[in-house]
Amino acid sequence: MTNDRQTVIRTMHDVGLAAWFGGSLFGAAGLNAAAAEAGDRHTARRIAAVGWAKWTPVNAAAIGVHLTGAVGLLAANRDRVAHQPGPARNTAVKVALTAAALGASAYTRILGKRLEQEEIHRAPGVSSSTTSPASASGGPQTVTAAADKAVGQAVGSVAEQLPVDVAQAERQLRYAQSAVPALTGIVLALGSQHGEQQRPGQQIREFARRAVSTS
Repeated sequence: MTNDRQTVIRTMHDVGLAAWFGGSLFGAAGLNAAAAEAGDRHTARRIAAVGWAKWTPVNAAAIGVHLTGAVGLLAANRDRVAHQPGPARNTAVKVALTAAALGASAYTRILGKRLEQEEIHRAPGVSSSTTSPASASGGPQTVTAAADKAVGQAVGSVAEQLPVDVAQAERQLRYAQSAVPALTGIVLALGSQHGEQQRPGQQIREFARRAVSTS
């Protein structure tokens, strides 16, 4: 058992995951529904694409913060994870679900970019969702716009390799966008469970059960 304080890495783990979960949930339940109210299907796709594209750099930062905190927590609690069965199982499941959420998040962005490219090809006058006006201030807006453009270009190059089937891509996008908050929500619940497993009474009971089973 350890009494070491891990406030910073716990905060990074929890805040990053909360932003990842909350942003993806709002996008799937709020942004997409709002875009659908905008009028025709092409306009709805455009609005949704812009919203998701502007969220992507923030989401990437949130994921990075969460993963940094997760690695820090794993390093700090490696002995307990290695020797206490409950946290070991919890950590294995969390790692698998986090990897799945990462894959789903990346896939949603790629699919969204592919649909956006189809809209641009259909109507050449439509600009990319990652086209941001330049800022002369050199402040946070400039940094965000640069990150937005860089991410959009990287994702766009991958998206171009996908075969075009708009209806199928839209269905897959809806499923993937719904999967991200579901997966990250379970990871949040497992984090709460992991905290419960750190209670002294819980640790003593687990060690006692292990001693009985091996005796």
